Amino acid sequence: MKPVAAIAIGTVVAIAIIGVWSQLGKIGSTTETKVELLDPAKVELIRTPGGFLQVAEMRKVEEFAWQTGWDCPFLDCSKLPKTISKIRVKAHYVYRIPLAAEWRLEPGAQRHHLTVPPLQLQTPVAFDTTTVEIVTTESSLLSPSVAPNREKTLRHLGPELAQRGTGPAYTNALQREAEQTIRDFAQKWMLEQGKKTERPIDIKFTAPNQS
Repeated sequence: MKPVAAIAIGTVVAIAIIGVWSQLGKIGSTTETKVELLDPAKVELIRTPGGFLQVAEMRKVEEFAWQTGWDCPFLDCSKLPKTISKIRVKAHYVYRIPLAAEWRLEPGAQRHHLTVPPLQLQTPVAFDTTTVEIVTTESSLLSPSVAPNREKTLRHLGPELAQRGTGPAYTNALQREAEQTIRDFAQKWMLEQGKKTERPIDIKFTAPNQS
């Protein structure tokens, strides 16, 4: 074999080896990714039994009214006699939060911080049937029938109570009670898991406690 040919063949083989090696390098290349680690000195994990934790409740006498009038396709019937039923019940509002498998208790300078889901109203809202009072008023003999009006009053009572119960006026009034219940629950479970903290626990909800 001529020296020139041998050199050419050697060059081709060397290029081929370099190409294969570069491809293997790509296949076996590494990636760099930051890994987030939980520092046990900074975060306490509290295991929970799961399910829901009832955190606050309220009993309140509620009044609700439903009006029935006439519907006239081509005339103004707004001044015709109407039928109005007023219902009065003692409602029992119950609020709870879902329990995750673990809660993260993050320490601050002076206090621990615990973030939990917002309050959830348990529906349908219960009420004491023995306290139900319904009063129906007919303007005249031409007023709409009483029975359908009362039926609709009772039918709309549940949604009305749920709407009131999820409003900010109710949830804000019970927020302090709910926070204390959650705080007591967290401290109890820390002790049962062999953990103890002398710092107060601040409760923060992930969203406003309202609909």
